[in-house]
Amino acid sequence: MKRTSTASEKRHLASVAALGCILCSHAYGNHEVPAEVHHVRVNHGWGRSSHLMTIGLCPEHHRGNSGVHNHGREQFEAIHGFSEIELLAVVQAKLGIE
Repeated sequence: MKRTSTASEKRHLASVAALGCILCSHAYGNHEVPAEVHHVRVNHGWGRSSHLMTIGLCPEHHRGNSGVHNHGREQFEAIHGFSEIELLAVVQAKLGIE
């Protein structure tokens, strides 16, 4: 059963989304692309990660033809030159999270 997000988690998710697509911004210099929140999966298969392990990706980079859900982690990194973990570090730095 899915648990309800806490108020703190909701604020965090809104902050991540407000940054826009971190890949468009960080890799391609396009800083004004709206984002969907993507949960970065680390060391636990296909289960959803914590809401704190999220990055903002535009629809194309999230679930489109060049997206992480279409290609998987390794191919996404090969195409774009950045892993989900590297992009997560950028998001966390922008939000002041250590």
